[in-house]
Amino acid sequence: MTAKAKIPALTGLRTIAAGLVFFYHWFFQYVDELPLLIGAPFKVGYVGVPIFFALSGFLITLRYLDDFGQKKITYRHYLYKRFIRIFPLYLAVVTLFVAAFGRPLNMIPDSWQGWLSIYTLTQALFPDWFFLGTLVGWTLTIELIFYIVAPALLKLFYGKSIWQTLAVCVAASVLMLGIGIGFSFLTPVPNSILGAERDWLMHYTFFGHAPDFFVGMFFAYLFLARRQDANLRRHAPKLIWGSIILAYAATLLLAVRDLPLGTPENRGLGFLIALAGSVLVLATALDENNRNPVTRFLGLRWMVYLGAVSYALYLIQLTEPIQWLYWLALGKYGGIENRILQAVLIYLIATPIAALFYELIEKPTHRLLARWGAPHDHLNA
Repeated sequence: MTAKAKIPALTGLRTIAAGLVFFYHWFFQYVDELPLLIGAPFKVGYVGVPIFFALSGFLITLRYLDDFGQKKITYRHYLYKRFIRIFPLYLAVVTLFVAAFGRPLNMIPDSWQGWLSIYTLTQALFPDWFFLGTLVGWTLTIELIFYIVAPALLKLFYGKSIWQTLAVCVAASVLMLGIGIGFSFLTPVPNSILGAERDWLMHYTFFGHAPDFFVGMFFAYLFLARRQDANLRRHAPKLIWGSIILAYAATLLLAVRDLPLGTPENRGLGFLIALAGSVLVLATALDENNRNPVTRFLGLRWMVYLGAVSYALYLIQLTEPIQWLYWLALGKYGGIENRILQAVLIYLIATPIAALFYELIEKPTHRLLARWGAPHDHLNA
């Protein structure tokens, strides 16, 4: 049932998701200058986050379902492998691009507890410190929580039928949403998610985004169980185009409706995009011969490389050096007034910087730490 080979198109999809988030941050306020059909994905570019989460659920299941089902890996060493994927680069960016500059001021803690939350990636558990550090660190807190709970679901999945697995994913989603909503009825605790507003909890915590991960996990299980099914593979092109149309339609609705973040309709449409993203991931994984133009495009060498450096780009996108380049180098000194053009140029400038972080820090550090942990990866090692 295992399928651990890399699928280039899935790395290329990270490029799209990261680009949506990047351009959303830099010109969503000016996107009305563009026609709706073009500008909608950037006006609500935060939908890149549910796509990331669905992709994460898919890949974690693909990588670790057999390992946990057959008890080939310990929970401790699984977490080690997950943490070295996130923390080394994150800590480098926080230190070099945030702490060293002491700006932007709204992202700098005013207490040692705030700094501790940044360096432990727990800031999303404390509303007063939510946007400290890289400003996007709260999504990584959610990712870490998923890493912690994922093995429990993988153990439940193993050896089950597709319908039983679907039932587990639905039940787990309902449970997480219920807990999140339940928190909103509790007596508020200062600087705590307990008693926070429901819409805030649905948008900014794991409870609201858990279904995004779980739908990705389900489609990964479906892929592992049915990837040799010729009938399913034959429908891959239809699934690819259908999922793109569904995701785009949901994006248009989000842009037109302009809903507050975390409301039931907003979160529902966000989940619909995560669902469409999961179907797209499944279909591109089934298209092993790259017959579909979408799979070929996502699998292009430069798209795959941009996907590889997308984590670094995601981390640095709103830090002080990038903000300085955007507002001063391009704006004040460069004289570029068009915000959309500025956003395109800052993307072109920030991407090589992200590539340096990837080549000089993320890749070598991960290889080194993975080698240290290699002898302990499996129980029978």
